[in-house]
Amino acid sequence: MRIERIEVLHLNMPMKFTFRTAQGTISQRETLVIKVTDELGNLGYGEVVAFNEPFYSSETLSSAQKVLLEELLPQLLNKEIDHPFEIHLGFRGNSPMAMAGIENALLDGFAKGQNKSMMKLLFNEETRKEIYGGMVLGDLELPILLEKIQENLQEGYRRFKIKIKPEDGFAKLKSIREHFPDLMLLADANRSFRKEDLPQLRRIDELGLACLEEPLESGDLSAYQDLQEQMSTPICLDESIQTMADLTEAISLGACQVVNLKVGRVGGMAYMEHMIKACRKHKVKYWIGSMLESGISKILHVHCASLMDNYIPGDLSSTRRYFSKDVIQPEIAVRKGLIQVPQGPGLGVTIDQEALDYYTMESFILDRKIYKNH
Repeated sequence: MRIERIEVLHLNMPMKFTFRTAQGTISQRETLVIKVTDELGNLGYGEVVAFNEPFYSSETLSSAQKVLLEELLPQLLNKEIDHPFEIHLGFRGNSPMAMAGIENALLDGFAKGQNKSMMKLLFNEETRKEIYGGMVLGDLELPILLEKIQENLQEGYRRFKIKIKPEDGFAKLKSIREHFPDLMLLADANRSFRKEDLPQLRRIDELGLACLEEPLESGDLSAYQDLQEQMSTPICLDESIQTMADLTEAISLGACQVVNLKVGRVGGMAYMEHMIKACRKHKVKYWIGSMLESGISKILHVHCASLMDNYIPGDLSSTRRYFSKDVIQPEIAVRKGLIQVPQGPGLGVTIDQEALDYYTMESFILDRKIYKNH
């Protein structure tokens, strides 16, 4: 496989509502799409899912774009590789989302060249052809939360994640549990609870959550070890697990019972595969998250969520909930609670070029070592 052309597209996708967490708000999603072309004309697409501000991780969209254009992509152009995972060899930087975007684009093109779906290429094991969607609701007022849950239950969603903060998280969750006693419910605190908030966490422990995601502000794995020993609710780690070393340490400490895996956060499918295998080996449950991304990245998470031993449905819902139009066809849609998993080669979807052009703010092209800025 030899890469002859690389395009980087800077997209701005307005959201249909403002999404609120304990750490901030998002009303439009800027993202980078990478398009690669190999010597046989196979096209592959990947997405860099870093945010504009470093509230989720230290990597931002601008820092990812800089390392892509100045370091990583010029090295890749015209390079012969036997497998996309080779790009991880020798790279010592701290840009996992940039690396994941490149790797995902290469994997898409590579799988198309072999006429294999992404999961057949990487796992070659039994997968589901349809998966349950999972609803994520931001930090909303309680009456709105209750209304949204009722609406989404009627659409077939069966798993709900609620963004919480220390000030009112327990009260909201308690009320939700009282209204919907059998609901598959979990909460994401986005690292907003401090040591003095531990009594609130102990009260939350009474509510029968499927898991409690990233509650502690410190993100210290030893602190999570202590917390998990005190709680029956499974602690779920997300942004605390950036690398295999992080996961290995968390497992050895018993710092969590569950891990939320996201392709961009961990640096690509190569690391995603290793982490899933480690979770299986050590009997740590895993499930698949999402990054408010376009369908190019989200459909890859749909594929990962089709593995048979996912703990719970992932953070995967209809595209049209977030954006007026996606950049893939068919768009991700939840019907009677279910999402169809694409079965075609690569990502298994086609790119909506008109939508891609509409959202693109600027583009960068590397072709035969000639760099052009449009």
